[in-house]
Amino acid sequence: MVNWKFAKAVDENEEFKINGTNIWNHYWHCVNKKVEVKGPYEGQVYFFKEYEITNGDQKINFVAGEFVNSKVGIYIKDDLSDGKL
Repeated sequence: MVNWKFAKAVDENEEFKINGTNIWNHYWHCVNKKVEVKGPYEGQVYFFKEYEITNGDQKINFVAGEFVNSKVGIYIKDDLSDGKL
């Protein structure tokens, strides 16, 4: 099971890079329609979608969804949960 950690709340189309790639410059392919994450401020549970984008030979996965305040919450894989350092 993949654990996701909150990265940032951004406005739509506000630059946000993962591994040097701005996610807004690529097509988001939905790979999982129901990922449970916790809100960063009040701990509220949200069900957002997992997306994958491709940049050359690099595949980037992240979870994103809209918060109540019209911000897009971005979550990235928590590498520490996989035993990686």
